[in-house]
Amino acid sequence: MKELIKITEQNGNQAVSARELYKFLEVQTPFTMWIDRMLEYGFTENIDFEAANFFVNHPNGIGGTTVKDYALTLDCAKEISMLQRSERGKMARQYFIECEKQLRSGKFALPTTYKEALQSLLEEVEAKERLQAQNDLQRVELQKQAPKVAYYEDVLTSKSTYNANQIAKELGMSAVTLNKKLHELKVQYKQGGQWLLYHHHQDKGYTKTVTHTYTDSQGETRTSSSTVWTEKGREFIHSIIQ
Repeated sequence: MKELIKITEQNGNQAVSARELYKFLEVQTPFTMWIDRMLEYGFTENIDFEAANFFVNHPNGIGGTTVKDYALTLDCAKEISMLQRSERGKMARQYFIECEKQLRSGKFALPTTYKEALQSLLEEVEAKERLQAQNDLQRVELQKQAPKVAYYEDVLTSKSTYNANQIAKELGMSAVTLNKKLHELKVQYKQGGQWLLYHHHQDKGYTKTVTHTYTDSQGETRTSSSTVWTEKGREFIHSIIQ
């Protein structure tokens, strides 16, 4: 059976963390107001519930805060669940009933003390806070990378940029032939495997340079650059080739 709400054992009796129950029930009222109101329904301290405080560290490891919780008997937890008059409340009550059946059959193992249950809850809270801190850090890193990613996406996917193959196809020739013609016309020259514009054609907005990252046969990460043509550059090529 899937664990919906953490249950422990206190003084030989099953107990439920009020905060765990509150979280499962998805109550909108603040916890302290909600639990104070629930405990006014005829429940007696040290019989139906016990209060306890525990310390939760902040995700950054600096300082923390003291949190108050209550160990509710299973009967108390069932009654509080029904008081919600909600589907989550009915689900919680049915879950507790099923847990009691499994406990009686010996299929359900529990922490032996409420202290252990609180420690388990504390570890769970801290783990969630660490995960949240990691997610926040990743979100910041993604925000830092966003301009760079956006730049490459604009260049690589923009309809206003073209590679030599695309323009050559429009002109009814191969990319090799097109590049050769542009070289003969003193438009471009090849350097380090990349076609570059001669000085008198630079700074006219004809081309853009894109960088590709790839893994070589040795497993090393490499980068290579290539030239793509803008719409203005495409029109220029059509004007001098046709």
